[in-house]
Amino acid sequence: MKIYLPVCHSYGIVPCVAQFCGISLCSLKKIILFISFIYVDIASAQLIYQNVLVQYDSAWTYKNLQLIPIKFKTDPDFIWRAGLPKNVISLQEAMRSGKVEIKEMNFNKDADVGVLLVKNNTKKNILINSGELITGGKQDRVSAETIIIPSGKEENYLSVFCVEKGRWSKKAKPFTYSGSVDLELRRKIDIAKRQADIWHEIDRQFTNQNKKADTWPYLDLYQAHSAADSLYLNYFLQKMKNSDSSYAGFIAIAGKRIIACEVFATEDYLLNSYPAMLIGFIHSVLPDDDIPSVKYPALKAFADPLFQSEKSQNEFLAAHGKADKWQGKTIHLIAYAD
Repeated sequence: MKIYLPVCHSYGIVPCVAQFCGISLCSLKKIILFISFIYVDIASAQLIYQNVLVQYDSAWTYKNLQLIPIKFKTDPDFIWRAGLPKNVISLQEAMRSGKVEIKEMNFNKDADVGVLLVKNNTKKNILINSGELITGGKQDRVSAETIIIPSGKEENYLSVFCVEKGRWSKKAKPFTYSGSVDLELRRKIDIAKRQADIWHEIDRQFTNQNKKADTWPYLDLYQAHSAADSLYLNYFLQKMKNSDSSYAGFIAIAGKRIIACEVFATEDYLLNSYPAMLIGFIHSVLPDDDIPSVKYPALKAFADPLFQSEKSQNEFLAAHGKADKWQGKTIHLIAYAD
């Protein structure tokens, strides 16, 4: 059956549609306005319960670490994702390819501790997460932000913190990718955002482990975990490999503690960040953590302020974490438990 709309050249499409539908022009305008409000609300809504589902009954558990999956409810091309960079690769993959240039920014004939220059010579966008370790140069660094570095010839600024306060070499070493820091240190990076707090946390960890070092390199603490890490890492990497779901992120639990929740805007972002995210979670498991056993009411009390609405999310993250944006749209968020 064919349906023909009346042609009303002198009145315009809106009056035409009103006439065809048998409703008043005023009523049609109200309907259009209502639909517009809904469209704007959907387009602006991002990483909240409207779009994601926390799967409390589908936790992944290995020894003393548990991950509660957070899945997307909506299609990967859902409207609020429009315009977000696609075709991303991780910092680890980019550095392994040899097609990314990282160098120190010189200021007054010396390197600036808090900034690295990154040039992306790959054909993809590079997703760098806060807490990722870039060792070498005149001093080991950790990324201070979650950022997407676009492909191209331009140099981009990456904010960093020093994680080796006792070394400042006259001759810079080649930069290498070295994983991700534990979440206690990352909390200082994301919330405190002060170099003094970073050094204080590293000093605390050296003291707790009864370790001493000439340059207090965080990497020494990191490498002490490597043997145990591989068992955890292999288990959770395999869990993801065997899954056919579309994940946004996870809530991490160690023993009786909620460690953090980390979520990304697309599955592609999550998958590229997943190994670094796991390392951060694994390094946060303490020797006295037991089998994970956080009860549902406590988990819900942590998750609800984060996902109930954008207003509650912003208020919660102001004290407990941060959200990273791309042209006003959230690409990543991380929240830490008390």
